[in-house]
Amino acid sequence: MDLLFLVLSFLAALAAVVVFGVGLFKYVGQGEHRKAWQMSLMMITAASVLALMATLMDAGLSLGTGFMMMGIYLLLAAVGILLVYIVKRARNDDVQGYVRYAAIMMLAALAVMILPLFMMDDAESPVREINETFGSEEAGERIPVEVASFVDGDTTKFHFEGETASFRYLLIDTPETNHPRIGEQPLGKEASARTKELLEEAEEIEVEFDVGPRQDHYERYLAYVYADGDMVNEILVREGLAQVKYVNPPSTTHLDQLEEAEQEAEAEGLGIWSLERPYDSEGEESETGSGAFRNCTELREVHPDGVAEGHPAYTLQMDGDRDGMACE
Repeated sequence: MDLLFLVLSFLAALAAVVVFGVGLFKYVGQGEHRKAWQMSLMMITAASVLALMATLMDAGLSLGTGFMMMGIYLLLAAVGILLVYIVKRARNDDVQGYVRYAAIMMLAALAVMILPLFMMDDAESPVREINETFGSEEAGERIPVEVASFVDGDTTKFHFEGETASFRYLLIDTPETNHPRIGEQPLGKEASARTKELLEEAEEIEVEFDVGPRQDHYERYLAYVYADGDMVNEILVREGLAQVKYVNPPSTTHLDQLEEAEQEAEAEGLGIWSLERPYDSEGEESETGSGAFRNCTELREVHPDGVAEGHPAYTLQMDGDRDGMACE
């Protein structure tokens, strides 16, 4: 989808130039111009919006590159207005306001192109550049919480906004401890114990949401978790107790930080990187998101008493009375 927006942006800009040229030719020969020029301006505007959308969706572009593209489009519009001014003046038509419009468009183009040179790094993630440069109400704010119960290495229940809510740690995945299909994986208990240790010893626990959706399809909150200011997600990755997984833009604010920690853990052969091959979680976070069991009949064959919310086999669809227990 991001590349589609990028391609559409280029096509819209190309169409704007063609339509403008046709309009200018007709104006010189026949005096018909207004609709063609208005349409070309609309196409340039659309091209700019599509370029920004492609950038924010991370189509291989930094925010700086995206702004440069928008600046070029605006510069094209300014040049077009100047050409209209020149042709209309040559025909002794009314040219009032054209120079002013062209100047405004050109200043806007220059501002859009210059801004990234001073405030943004082309190597950075577009969304992260926005957050760091302009700030974000959703990303970066740390919210104090208290532990309600522990689930596993990458899932914890916290007291949040007056209720007990399940939180899935963003951008990481720890080995399973009690998966209904693949069972216990190496270092699963160690990862769970380490998460519990970090949170129990912390005087202050905070969660930080990213710019993407706050909840997944299991209605778990997605967040970075901090224990006395240190990110638990990163600690688990750095110690080889978690992998960087489930990267879903735009929630990638701390992706570089976590990937660097993973590279260091792998280089040192820590935790899962000491195994013959790292584990491959095939459970509840599959691409289909369908869970390990298709219905309660299948689930009860493995868990006769049902499963609680937070368990890998739990799905909201199997919790008919919404009491936090599926197939009880």
